Amino acid sequence: MKKLLRILIPIFLGVFFLYLTYKVTSEAERLLIWNYIKSAKVEFIIGAMLFGASADIIRGVRWQLLSKAIGYNSGIITSVASVFMCYASNMAIPRSGEIIRATVLSEYNNIPIGKTFGTIAAERMIDISISILILLSVWILQYEIVIESFLEDNYLYFINNNFWVIMVTLIIVSAILIILILRVKKIKYFFINILEGLFSLIKLKKRLLPFILFSILIWSCYILAFYTIKFSVLELNIIDNKIIFPAFVVGVFSISLSNHGLGVYPLAISLFLANFNINTEIGLTYGWLAWSCQAIITLIFGGLSFFVLPLLKTRS
Repeated sequence: MKKLLRILIPIFLGVFFLYLTYKVTSEAERLLIWNYIKSAKVEFIIGAMLFGASADIIRGVRWQLLSKAIGYNSGIITSVASVFMCYASNMAIPRSGEIIRATVLSEYNNIPIGKTFGTIAAERMIDISISILILLSVWILQYEIVIESFLEDNYLYFINNNFWVIMVTLIIVSAILIILILRVKKIKYFFINILEGLFSLIKLKKRLLPFILFSILIWSCYILAFYTIKFSVLELNIIDNKIIFPAFVVGVFSISLSNHGLGVYPLAISLFLANFNINTEIGLTYGWLAWSCQAIITLIFGGLSFFVLPLLKTRS
């Protein structure tokens, strides 16, 4: 039941936010948004898609450094294909992508699945840390913009008022996980492999600098993909460059709420930009173009990966 809920809740959220977007826009506004999207300059759309694809390719290459750190080798095609398969799977079934990616990397490279989970978890930790650093940098460098946009929705007040509830919940969940790990041998062995995957970050040594550079490149490509969208439609030029970076951060943290951010991402971008007198049509146009570029890349390369990778394995 819990697994089913984990799948269904993000889907329902995506549908709900699509419905909400429909309700907050008039027929004339929806027509205008569609006309803006149709008028988008192809060269900038392709540019955004290339930046997005580059980020995912670099992510696959970066994972090879982690696999080598724990004593295993992986082909570049398998490593990159697993990334696109992960994201494509998440679009169809929420939270399934990491399982598929870990399974593919395990089967195609003869690596214990616990260790592939560990390396993927290590990657996730790094990416979460980077996103938090980006959030903090926005907070420090653009303090007034953040205060203006977030305090109105009482996000910070909610965290402050429920701080101890959040902390106690985290402690209880952590305690339950620790007890399960200690009592069940199979789970214990699995988590030991995961820990070894996590410790692959420590084992990087000479590969640490390339890993850091790849991480910077990945996020630079994501930011450039988002920024490039601004030039695709003439009307988007009214958006001040100062709020592009904070808008990107809002988009990053909204993606996890539904299938690859379906419905949530464009609306989150629009609501954020609305705080700076950017009308709904412009905000939704920006959000849908940015989301669509990454979604198209994910579907194309993810589909090819699901089709081509088994063929390569059969030939080998």
